[in-house]
Amino acid sequence: MSSEQSHLESPIRAMPRVVFALLMRELYTRFGRDNIGFLWIIVEPILFCCAVVLLWTIIKSEHSIAVALVPFLLTGYMPLLMYRHTTARIMRCMQANSALLYHSKVTIFSMYTARIVLEVLSTITAFSISCFAFWIFGVVEAPRDVSLMLLGWGLYVWITVSVSILVGSLSERSELTEKIWQPLSYITIPLSGTFFMVDWLTPSMHDIAALMPMISAVELIRGGYFGDTVTVHYNLVTSFYFCLLVTVAGLFLLKDARRYVEVE
Repeated sequence: MSSEQSHLESPIRAMPRVVFALLMRELYTRFGRDNIGFLWIIVEPILFCCAVVLLWTIIKSEHSIAVALVPFLLTGYMPLLMYRHTTARIMRCMQANSALLYHSKVTIFSMYTARIVLEVLSTITAFSISCFAFWIFGVVEAPRDVSLMLLGWGLYVWITVSVSILVGSLSERSELTEKIWQPLSYITIPLSGTFFMVDWLTPSMHDIAALMPMISAVELIRGGYFGDTVTVHYNLVTSFYFCLLVTVAGLFLLKDARRYVEVE
């Protein structure tokens, strides 16, 4: 291999180390070294979810639902937390870390990758720990179709990553994106399938609801968890093309986002 080829390949080879270093920096910056430190990134979503479970347990005394409450909330609320936290943390990522761009190995893509990986892995870990803990205490049963549940999680992760890159790259161009995205992200909550299943809707709404990628992903996760005890509705084709389109648009906008960032 020539020295020129080696030089061209060095940023790619350095990418895992750079992302890991940025990830650790993010952990220490946000959580410090005191108390449980970076473990808060896992404990935080667990506490959020437990609070929602407790609230719904109180409400359930008067308004029951057709499936077991705890796994219903775990399979719906945890993915939503991942989506909301990731899209929120990615806003103006380069603006906040512009000084790091002086390092030749640090790129826009590595910054985004580190933040997204941190949020996604922390939520999935929190979900796994919560499910295992509730299973140990006999609160929930084990998932019935792990492969289907993983497919749903994979789809939800892709949705989260693609939307995060798109809104993040737009936020580097204008602060208005961050202000608009906050109310828009709240609107997605009732449309995400977090607190309902498509089969509970009228039959005429089943195919329409399944066109929404987040709903399809949640339906897959719940279909894998509850197995044949529930009927799920999803549309993988529409979800695939949505994620592909948003990913391409996000990466296209991200590649020249540095032009809009003032390096301090």
